Amino acid sequence: MEGNSSLWKNLIDEHPVCTIWKQEAEGAIYHLASILFVVGFMGGSGFFGLLYVFSLLGLGFLCSAIWAWVDVCAADIFSWNFILFVICFIRFVHIAYQVHSITFAREFQLLYSSLFQPLGTSLPDFRTIAMSSEVVTLEKEHCYAMQGKTSIDKLSLLVSGRIRVTVDGEFLHYIFPFQFLDSPEWDSLKPTEEGTFQVTLTAETDCRYVSWRRKKLYLLLAQHRYISRLFSVLIGSDIADKLYALNDRVYIGKRYHYDIRLPNFLQIPLAEATTIGFTPELERILPVPSNETTCENWREIHHLVFHVANIFFAIGLVIPTTLHLHMILLRGMLAVGCALYVVWATLYRCALDIMIWNSVFLGINILHLSYLLYKKRPVKIEKELRSIYRRLFEPLRVSPDLFRRLTGQFCMIQTLKKGESYAVEDLTSVDDRLSILLKGKMKVSYRGHFLHNIYPCAFIDSPEFRSTQMHKGEKFQVTIIADDNCRFLCWSRERLTYFLESEPFLYEIFRYLIGKDITNKLYSLNDPTLNDKKIKKLDHQLSLCTQLSMLEMRNSIVSSSEDEDGLHQFLRGTSSVSSLHVPSPHQRASARMKPIEEGVEDDDEVFEPASSNTFKVRQWP
Repeated sequence: MEGNSSLWKNLIDEHPVCTIWKQEAEGAIYHLASILFVVGFMGGSGFFGLLYVFSLLGLGFLCSAIWAWVDVCAADIFSWNFILFVICFIRFVHIAYQVHSITFAREFQLLYSSLFQPLGTSLPDFRTIAMSSEVVTLEKEHCYAMQGKTSIDKLSLLVSGRIRVTVDGEFLHYIFPFQFLDSPEWDSLKPTEEGTFQVTLTAETDCRYVSWRRKKLYLLLAQHRYISRLFSVLIGSDIADKLYALNDRVYIGKRYHYDIRLPNFLQIPLAEATTIGFTPELERILPVPSNETTCENWREIHHLVFHVANIFFAIGLVIPTTLHLHMILLRGMLAVGCALYVVWATLYRCALDIMIWNSVFLGINILHLSYLLYKKRPVKIEKELRSIYRRLFEPLRVSPDLFRRLTGQFCMIQTLKKGESYAVEDLTSVDDRLSILLKGKMKVSYRGHFLHNIYPCAFIDSPEFRSTQMHKGEKFQVTIIADDNCRFLCWSRERLTYFLESEPFLYEIFRYLIGKDITNKLYSLNDPTLNDKKIKKLDHQLSLCTQLSMLEMRNSIVSSSEDEDGLHQFLRGTSSVSSLHVPSPHQRASARMKPIEEGVEDDDEVFEPASSNTFKVRQWP
C-alpha cells in the first residue's frame, strides 16, 4: 500500500503548477521530431496513406526517445516514446505486408488501372476477383471460339491484342483491350443451361486475356453483392458497346444512324477506337538525428496527465485497420492525446515550445477529424430519389453526398400526364436532356409500332444520350409517350456533361450505367407484353424483336437489305410473329451443373442467394 501511495504521490502531488515559462528551449532533436509529427499527421487514409502516417510518426517517436535519453534524462518519456515507436514500426510492417500481398501480375495491374480503379474498386475486392481467374495466351490466327463447336463455359476479358469476330465467314466487329470476349454469350445463358458459340473469334495478333470459369464465377457473384453488381454493369455496358460497333456500320440516308433499338439493314465500313491510363509516385524522407550528450542522472517521474496522453496515443495507434471507423477513432485518440500534452506542457512542464508544437498537432488532428465526421454525416436524400439511389448508385458505392451533388446539378423533377409525349420521332432533339423515370410507365414506339415499355429507375433516353456523344444534332427516331401519369428526374445534357468531366469516378459510373440500361432495353424488346392488359387492347402488337436472344440480336444487325423497304416489311410482319419461344439449337440444359437459378437484373439484389446452393429468380419489368 505504501508503494502505491508513493507512486500516486509522485504522479500527482509532487508536480506543482507552473507560474512562469522555462527560459531555455528544448533541444534540436525535439524540434526535428515535432516537424516529423506535423508532416505525419497530415497523411490521409487508405493503405498508402497509413504507410505514410505510421512511417513518419514512428520516426518522430524515435527522435523523441533519443531526445528523452540524451537531453531530458527522463526514463518515462523515453519509455513511452520507444513503446510508441515500436507500435508504429509493427503497424508499418503489417500494412506493408498487406500491400505486398495484393500485388498482381502485369496483366492484372493493367486491368485494374484501366477498368476497375476508375470505378472505385478497392484492391482487396479486385484481389478477390483476380484470384478466381487465370491469364491465358492466344497466338495469332488461333481461335478463341468456333461457331457451333466451342462450348460456352467461361467469361474472358481481353488485356492485349485484337480479336476478330465473324459469323458464317462474314466480319462483325473487333474486340479491343479491356473488352469482354464473350459477354453476349455469358448474358444469353442461364446458369443451368449450356450452349455453343454462334460466332467465331480469331486472334488477329498475339493476345492475352483474363478468363473466369463459368460456374466458379457464378459462385463468386453469389457471395459478393458488390462484385455481382460491378460485373452486371460491366457486362451490360460491354454488350451495348459491341452492338453500337455494329450499328456504326448502318446509316439512314447520308447522315443519321439507326436508333440502336431498331432493326438494322444497311452497312458502311466500321470505325475503330482507342484507350488511355495512370501511374503513381512515392517519396521517402529519412532524417538521421544525432546528439553527443548523455544523461548522468535520470529525473523524477512525470505527472499523470503525461502518462494518460501517451495511453491515448497507444490506443489510437493499435486500432485495427479493419474496423469501419478506424480513421475517425485514430484521429480522435490522437487529438485527445495532443490536448493532454498541451495541458501537461502548460501546467507542469512549463515548456512554451512543447505547448506550441502540441497545439499545432491538435489543430491538424481536429481538422482531419472534422473532415472525416463531415463525410460520415447522414445525408438526406429526397424521398422520390431514394429508390434510384438504392437501386442504381448505392450498389456501386456512390456516396450519398456525391449522389446529392449529382441530383443538384441543374436537375429538376418534371411531370408528364397520361398520353403526353416525352419525345416525338423526327421532331424532338436528342441534345437537350437526360432523364430517369421515377414513377409511372412510358411506352416507346416506332411509326406506330410498339417497341418496349420504360419502368421506374430506368433511363428514358439512354440510347439517345449515347448517340449524342457520337453524332450531334440528331432527332429522336422513336416516340416516347406516358402510359400513366409519370414523374421523371431530368438533367440539362450540356451542364451534366460538364459536371461529370469534373468527377472522373461518377463519369465512369454513369457511362457503365447507361451502357447497362441500353442493354436492358434491348432485352426488353424480347418481352412480348402479352401479359400487359393495356397492350392487349392495342391490337395485340408485339415487340419488334420478339424472343430474339442477345446472340441473335448481335447476329441480326449484320443482315442487310437494299433499302428501307425491308424495315417496312419487317414492321408489317410483327403482328403475326408467334410469341412462343423457340429454343436455340445451340443451347441446352446442363446435365452436369447443379441448378442455380439466375437473379435477372433487379439492380438491387443481383444473384442474391436464397440458400447455399440456389438463387432467387426475378423477372424484368
